[in-house]
Formats: sequence, C-alpha cells, structure tokens
Amino acid sequence: MEESMENDYANLWIKDGILYFKYKDHVHIDLKKSIEIVSARLALQKGLEYPILSDITGVRELSKDARSYLASEGSVLSKAVAFVTNRPVSGRISKMFVENYRPSVPVKICNSTEEAITFLKTFVDD
Repeated sequence: MEESMENDYANLWIKDGILYFKYKDHVHIDLKKSIEIVSARLALQKGLEYPILSDITGVRELSKDARSYLASEGSVLSKAVAFVTNRPVSGRISKMFVENYRPSVPVKICNSTEEAITFLKTFVDD
C-alpha cells in the first residue's frame, strides 16, 4: 500500500521502500517552511528510515537559514538522498547545498528520476 500526503509545498509518498518528495512549482523555501516540510516528512515516515528521492525541480529559492536547517534536521531518518533536477536554478541550489553543508548521509544529484531510483535502491532494505 502506498502512503502519501500533500502540503502547500510538496507531494510526498512512499513506494517500494523509497520516500518520494516532489516540490510544487515555483516554491520559495524559508526557515519556517523548511521546518513544516521536515515535520510533514517525519510524520509520513512514522519513525522509519528511508532513502529519499527529492525532486527539487520546482524550487526557485532556498534561504540560507532553510539550507542550514535542512542540512542538519533534513537528514533525520534518511538513509540517503537523491536530488532530482533538470533546471539550472535547482541544480545550483542542490550543488551548493551538498558542497557547503555536507549532509550526514550519502547524497547524489541526479538528472532524472530513473537515475535517482537506481542510486537509492542500494539503500532499500529487502
């Protein structure tokens, strides 16, 4: 059974052992929104760790405070994170995030959902 939820910023669902997180179009994320986003994800996870596919194509801006918060609290209950982006703005955001904040879990920046799933499958428990 696929579990899912939606908020003002993203759609989230769990399928085949991977948590999918797709930001809505034209999202601007500040600290307050990043706290809401992480809270929603943790509620969906119900205390279980998952590899996370984060489609950030819709993100237009990510504040410094939000980046800092997501680098620490955003990886709670994460086995690994794959950022999916095919736009220059979200590509720069993800690259800067990984280089400057060095998340505590394995991270890969991917150009497609398929590439991200291939990476994340290695972190799915059988």
